[in-house]
Formats: sequence, C-alpha cells, structure tokens
Amino acid sequence: MFYRTSSREVKRLDSMLRSLLYSHFSESLSGIATIRAYGETDRFVKENAYYMDLEDRAYLLSATNQRWLSIRLDFLGACLVFAVAIMSAKGGGGLTPSQIALCLTYLTQSAEVENNMNAVERVLWYADTASVPQEAAHGIHETTPADSWPQEGAIDFENVVMSYRPGLPPVLKGLSLSVRAGEKIGIIGRTGAGKTSITMALFRLVEMSSGSIKIDGVDISKLGLNVLRSRIAIIPQEPILFSGTIRTNLDPFNLYDDAVLYDALSRSCVIGDKTTGQQQNLHLDSVIEEEGQNLSVGQRSLVSLARALVKNSKIVVLDEATAAVDLETDSKIQQTIHREFQGKTLLCIAHRLRTIISWDRILVMNAGQIEA
Repeated sequence: MFYRTSSREVKRLDSMLRSLLYSHFSESLSGIATIRAYGETDRFVKENAYYMDLEDRAYLLSATNQRWLSIRLDFLGACLVFAVAIMSAKGGGGLTPSQIALCLTYLTQSAEVENNMNAVERVLWYADTASVPQEAAHGIHETTPADSWPQEGAIDFENVVMSYRPGLPPVLKGLSLSVRAGEKIGIIGRTGAGKTSITMALFRLVEMSSGSIKIDGVDISKLGLNVLRSRIAIIPQEPILFSGTIRTNLDPFNLYDDAVLYDALSRSCVIGDKTTGQQQNLHLDSVIEEEGQNLSVGQRSLVSLARALVKNSKIVVLDEATAAVDLETDSKIQQTIHREFQGKTLLCIAHRLRTIISWDRILVMNAGQIEA
C-alpha cells in the first residue's frame, strides 16, 4: 500500500517537472540569438540548472521508491524460494516453484503497469479537447469554394471584435473596413494599435469574438483553415524558412516546375536572370539551414517575396516586411511589389511611411480602431 500510494504521485511529479525542463530548454535554444544579444546567457544557464535540480530530485525520489519495492520483493522472493526448497525437501506444499515464480512476476508487472499509467493519463489530458485549445477544422467540405476563389480580392471587415484570450480586453474594437478588389492599402499606427491584429484576424490565427470578414462575399469563418490560408499570400516581418533547399521552401508540395521557380527568384532579385549570365550565389538546390541561418536578413526577405510570387494569390499581406532590412533591400522589395503585384489586393502594415506614401489609401490605427 505504501508503494502504490507514493509511487504514482512521485511519478506524476517527475513527469511534470521533466516537461517544464524540456520546455525551458527548447525555448532557450529557439531564442539563443536574442539571449546572447542581450547578454542574458548566464541567467538562462542558471535557470536551466535550477530546473534540472528540481527534476533530479523528483527522479531520485522515484528511483528510491522503486528500489524500496525491489529490495522487499527480492527479500520476499528469497524467502519463498527458501520455503519452497524446504517443503520440496520434505515432500509437502501445494505450489510448485514455477507457480510461485509466476505469482512474483505478476506482482511486479502489475505494480509497473500502475506506475506507467501516468503516461496514459498525460496522453489523455492532451487528447482532451476541453483542456487544450483546438483550432477550427482545417477542411470543411460543404463550404469549400471553387479553386479560383478569390477571383477579385475584395475584403470586407464588418464590426470585427477580437481579443487574444477570453477575459482580456479586445485588440480590435468594432473594426469596419471595405477594401476594393485590386486596391493597395497601407496601415500605420503605434505599437499595440492593432495593426498586426488585422492580419491575425484575416488568417484566423485568433478567432473573432464577433463580427465577420468576407472575401469576395464569402464569410471566412465558414471556411476550413487550410483553404483560407492557402489562398492568401503573406510576406512577414521575420520570414519563416525551413531547413532544406530553396526549392523546398518555395514549393514544398512540388506543384510547380523549375521554370516557374527560377522566374520567381529572378523577379524577386534573389538571383540574376539566367539568360544574362549574371553571377548567381543562390539557386534552387542551395541548402537552407534551419530558420535560414545561413542567409542574411535581406536574403530571407527576398526568398519570402519569391514565395509569394510563386503562390500568385489575389490577396497579398505585407506585415512590416521591410522593417528589418537595409535600405537597398527595402528598395528592391518595393520595386518588386509595385512591378509584380499589379491588379492584386495589397494590405501593408508599414514601418516606414515612405514605402506606402503612393498607395491608394493609408489607414491610421489607434486602440483597435481606424482613426483616419
């Protein structure tokens, strides 16, 4: 009874602290560049050592508990074997040595099964949709639009209210906006004004509390996430690149031939035109390390621009796409946008006002609403 009562709780504590350790270690690795830039390496090393000590204490308790049981089972087994030997020598006893060994094995295995039920408990917790927030369905067959949708690219925001979590104040407060097909809209505002929140609502990264967003008259809340997100292109402030090659980053599902991919790379100034003989440092089979660490910030932004050109979506979102690049790269991106995205609907969250000064409309966001 002592082992059954304590082992389960100790094992649960060990699992929880191990998850905490792994989470902290993973977050530290993903943000290692930022940690080094701010000189916080020693603090994170100390925190990691602290979490390791906590987990080691729980592991030591679990190991000690198991040894406590093992010693007693071994002692009991030795006593039973000795008793069986004595009874066998005298010709008495109702159990054979093999039956006794089987009973001991069953006893040990039953204790191990109960101990390992903690893992099952954690899997069930993660599988429980009530305890872990779930995204909406990625595909809804009944409401899937035609492959050509959106054909025009008109966007209508109607009284959109959105907050990042229930109980928090809304970041978009009754936002209403009508974007005509092919219109170029620049969005500016202070930090926290709700600029990026518009993008998150459009891609349904965060679900709206109320209101609606319609693209070419289709309510996006009724669409599967995969359909919605695959029909809109985005050039983010921090381009996301995956380990592999430029080819797999531009076309991960092998939908386009090499001519289309090379054309996108050339139009986005990632490489020179193949017909001119201009020296090319990058090509489709160039290796890309995780998160594009072997490329400069400017090169990553240009590859992200090439990805949008390959996608050829009717709606393109630029979320401060040139905020982290130098002026030369900024100029290349702006020239490509004006040249290649003619007739497409553009939403640009701008960091530099001069990049959108010639656009059709400029919206000023303040406290989750359009101020001007």
